Amino acid sequence: MGKSMWPDRPMVKVCGLQSVEAAQKAIECGASLIGIICVPNRKRTIESDVARQISSLVHDKSFNTSGTKLVGVFRNQSVEEVTEIANDYNLDVIQLHGDESWTEFRSLVQKPIIKRMLFPQDCVEVAELSRSGNTDVLPLFDSEAGGTGELLNWQGISKWSESEGAGSRFLLAGGITPGNVHEAMSLEGVIGVDVSGGVETNGSKDMQKIEQFIANARR
Repeated sequence: MGKSMWPDRPMVKVCGLQSVEAAQKAIECGASLIGIICVPNRKRTIESDVARQISSLVHDKSFNTSGTKLVGVFRNQSVEEVTEIANDYNLDVIQLHGDESWTEFRSLVQKPIIKRMLFPQDCVEVAELSRSGNTDVLPLFDSEAGGTGELLNWQGISKWSESEGAGSRFLLAGGITPGNVHEAMSLEGVIGVDVSGGVETNGSKDMQKIEQFIANARR
């Protein structure tokens, strides 16, 4: 764990993957992180056999030459369940998308953590976390449920980041698309973006949109 876990360049995470084909496309296009939903009974919940195939792809260094990391997304699940799934799927990063205590998981799971935060309720925690020098827990501003395509208050987040939130660093999700990702990346404090529905067509991952999203995020 530590600073070397997170890429130096702006991070791009493609989440809610449910096929090896989509994972392969995201890796080939240079995604920093790819995410699979490990919460039961959600529309994007990953099937176990597919998760293991995606994990094998991610950890094949001859294919994954850019070092894309595999993220498992959890919501209000026990440490025991998260640990079991993390080991089964050989996850690189744990994303906590509920009301969990990241401090508890940090000490027990022994993997880098992305923690969902709400704006503006969690601004103080995001600022404190950013200023603490902590290198293995990364805040993510997203909607409460996540994966809804709900656009967050970018103007409010940007203003906060330029004033009382100065120095904060975080990922941004919620309603980001190939068309607006460049703008999202330019907001104060944003060091990366997280997309799911924004690269889908009719509820399925769209290979062309994945390619466009990553290219536009990097330009």
